[in-house]
Amino acid sequence: MEVFMDIMRVAAAGKIRRTHIMYRANLAWTVLKEALQVLEEKGILRTESKGHETYIFLTEHGFRTLRQFSEIENAFSIAAEEPREEAIHARSIA
Repeated sequence: MEVFMDIMRVAAAGKIRRTHIMYRANLAWTVLKEALQVLEEKGILRTESKGHETYIFLTEHGFRTLRQFSEIENAFSIAAEEPREEAIHARSIA
């Protein structure tokens, strides 16, 4: 999931070439190619060729998916930072 998220975050900036995604997401070429194929099959990404260049775009479905992933990620990071109820109770007793 992290690989997909990284690719979607990079692609969210606008039309971008595959090699730029590879470098910005810090991925191996084979991993990137496989992930791009999955994301395109799911309708999250779209590729467009212009001449000898191929560009990647995040679709509307991709933007919604990225927003949902980000919300879930934020929910878990906030929950991890909040003190647990037992810890609060233990402090009040001490």
